Amino acid sequence: MATVNDEQTRSRLIGTLFASNALSSTAFIGIVTVSSLVAEQITGSASLSGFPNTMGTVGTAAGAAILSALSFRIGRRRTFAAGLALAASGALLAALSVGLNSFPILLVAMVVLGFGWSVSHLARFAAGDLRRPSRRASAISLIVWASTIGAVMGPLLLGPSSTMATLAGFDQLVGPIAVGVAGFSLAAAVTFLGLRPEPLTLTIAPEGEHPGDASPFRRIFAIPTVRLAIVAVMTSQFVMVLIMTMTPLHIRGNGGSLGTVGVVMMAHTLGMFAIAPITGKLVDRYGPRRLIIAAVAVLIVSALGAATAPAGNITMLVVGLFLLGVGWNFGFVAASTELQIGLPIADRLKIQGVADAITWISGGIGAAISGVILGASSFAVLAIIGAVFALAPIPFIVKTKPRD
Repeated sequence: MATVNDEQTRSRLIGTLFASNALSSTAFIGIVTVSSLVAEQITGSASLSGFPNTMGTVGTAAGAAILSALSFRIGRRRTFAAGLALAASGALLAALSVGLNSFPILLVAMVVLGFGWSVSHLARFAAGDLRRPSRRASAISLIVWASTIGAVMGPLLLGPSSTMATLAGFDQLVGPIAVGVAGFSLAAAVTFLGLRPEPLTLTIAPEGEHPGDASPFRRIFAIPTVRLAIVAVMTSQFVMVLIMTMTPLHIRGNGGSLGTVGVVMMAHTLGMFAIAPITGKLVDRYGPRRLIIAAVAVLIVSALGAATAPAGNITMLVVGLFLLGVGWNFGFVAASTELQIGLPIADRLKIQGVADAITWISGGIGAAISGVILGASSFAVLAIIGAVFALAPIPFIVKTKPRD
């Protein structure tokens, strides 16, 4: 039976994960925002400006699988701190690419940065493992909500950091990257110093579990709820990225200003992150399976709303993109919670990294094909395709018995 001190320690560890994620998300968003500008400046071509973010996604997918497995061997504290330190070194390489005007170094930098940053996503599972099932979703959602801080602070620091870099005699794009170096370094220090004792020693395991090696992947994937969780989180990411990526181009193509783009994307970001604590409470109360069903419904409504919005009707786009963020949030938090129910610790860590890798790959595919679809048809067709893909979890929901 857990003591009061154990619960206080768990709360402190979750607070450390929250602080670390707030710092790392601020660092990451600032660098990702300017990476396309760095690419265009180095190559002189806008057509190559999307490659850095693509490489970052590749790195994140690889890091999620590898670092999750490593954390079972050497512990989450050391793995997470090392990952964030690696992300800081990737940010340093990005700054070097600006100084040397080197596109290959920039691409390598984004792979390294993405690989290390993957631990920021694995942190939500670490927080969930520190709470009993009745409070697990709230812990997961709190770590997701930490990204809201980065979504606000990252863009706000772009201007001041660019000015400071110019005054110091550097290229202005080095400023936001320097903020990233500092943010990741601070996050690594906070994690290494604050994540004591090792979180795995306080993980709440299923009753009667005996420590041991993880089960084979085929056995874990054979569990219906695992399949449901992976399909749900993958679908939420794919549909969200598919529609979100082309929304700015759709707005500009209909005569909208950058200010309008900013308003719509801010609404989308708020839907993704700001409501996370509410989502956590809903999942804890009604169970992840019901919230996955809600995610499917909200994603479909948002996609159809965006598809049918008359050209220039920004209000409908704001509502549609906000709901797109909400649908993603429902699916992301609920599926992350579902992935932890009833699994032994070793199996959790093994499948969590793979699930995140699949999630980031699906998002990368969504981003890659969104432009192709828009170029071949229209934004309405793109959104309708998103609505169709949002139905993917339904067969898995039907085959899965509720266990919440």
